[in-house]
Amino acid sequence: MPYPTYDDVLAAGAILPAYERRTVPPDFEDHNGHMNVAHYLTMASWGAQNALHDWGVPVDWVEREKLGTFSAEHHLRYFHEVHVGAEVSTRVRAVARSERGLLLHVLLLNDTERTIAYSMELLTVHVDLSARRTSAWPDDVAAGIDAAIAAHADVDWPLSGCLTVR
Repeated sequence: MPYPTYDDVLAAGAILPAYERRTVPPDFEDHNGHMNVAHYLTMASWGAQNALHDWGVPVDWVEREKLGTFSAEHHLRYFHEVHVGAEVSTRVRAVARSERGLLLHVLLLNDTERTIAYSMELLTVHVDLSARRTSAWPDDVAAGIDAAIAAHADVDWPLSGCLTVR
């Protein structure tokens, strides 16, 4: 299957809700006259974090249980510029999980221009913050992530193949 179009992503909206809807502010602009690359990554990361909360990772997890997630690897692709004033949003797909890892595919949409602006493939790992080591996903969180993976199973947009869950 070819890479999705903006309309393909919108058609999957029931299972891939929009996160991080916002208007790009002037302070996101870089010297090239478009949104700085740091903000593409930030918006995608915030979208991933909010999706994880929707899938069962408690918002106060770090404080309450000393558990969290660390980004282990990213594969980033920039498709279209985003300019100040554009309406943008992210969509997050759960792709695969292992005992300790999770592969996500995050798309940044330029809703003003109706384009996919950016793609982030993210390998994140579950971490016991007391030990500062990876650890197995707790059963309740794993169940929520597995439900998201199952819900997203029919969304078979290609990935780069650069990352694998381990």
